[in-house]
Amino acid sequence: MKRVILWMGGAVTTLALVALAIFFFAPGTIVSLTQWQAARSAGLTSKSVNVDGYEAHYFEGGSGPVLVMLHGMGDDRHSFVATAGQLTDRYRVILPDMMGHGDNAADPSRDYTIAGQKDYIASFLEALDLGEIYLAGNSMGGHVSAAYALDHQDTVRQLILVNAPGLVVDDTVVYGGFGAPLAGEADFDALMSRVLHNPPSVPGPVKQHLIDQTNARMEFINAMASDIRGGRDHDLGERIAELRVPTMILWGEEDQVVPFAVAEAYAERIPQSELVLLPEAGHSPQMEAPERVAVAIQAFLEE
Repeated sequence: MKRVILWMGGAVTTLALVALAIFFFAPGTIVSLTQWQAARSAGLTSKSVNVDGYEAHYFEGGSGPVLVMLHGMGDDRHSFVATAGQLTDRYRVILPDMMGHGDNAADPSRDYTIAGQKDYIASFLEALDLGEIYLAGNSMGGHVSAAYALDHQDTVRQLILVNAPGLVVDDTVVYGGFGAPLAGEADFDALMSRVLHNPPSVPGPVKQHLIDQTNARMEFINAMASDIRGGRDHDLGERIAELRVPTMILWGEEDQVVPFAVAEAYAERIPQSELVLLPEAGHSPQMEAPERVAVAIQAFLEE
């Protein structure tokens, strides 16, 4: 018995040391495990499909009418996981990585303008043979969703734009990129405060891992932002008034990235639209208020 107790005590100590080592020396493992557990808890499965020779990664879960949700620039399919977990009991939810994001290859030869991402999503949805869909998107994903819906009004049943750019109002520049590499934790905290109204506390080693990840993609993201500003569908302008798809403009009120005037312009120009505000939420409300976002989406789709 003593040997067993001593062995157990030694095993617990060893596990604690391993966990400590992972925390300090392999924080990426912690991030990956946390994301894996979140997707699993949401009932989502990781899948991939070949789209014209390009491997496209996505999450899928649930059953029922198809709801596709697109993440923003510099983000990935994990963005909507917590919201999806509230909806998979009623919908078949699809969360794709946008081209050049997440596990999708950052091929510099591809077209990363809004029109290019729109065409990619069109090919992705065709590859899955989904038919009619509900479509939602945050930030750049919302911009792409609006552009896609304009071209596919026969298959998009309802549209949800979450703090989405796409209309140039007062010459405001939304796609400014990330700028210079993050010099340290203060720069990272400033970036998070711009995207989230109430950023969570992140342990130092994990924060440094995220800083390194961001800096590694900085040049690519900045180039993408430049391509978007000079590319097709950057400003949907008055053309958005041609949209006949019922649309909800869902807006985190504390957004510091996209001016509220853009939300108002969408609501004014889209004939069948409603503007729903989310107090105490910033540019990515699906990440900091996933339950409220899910409730708003479900209420809109089931009106």
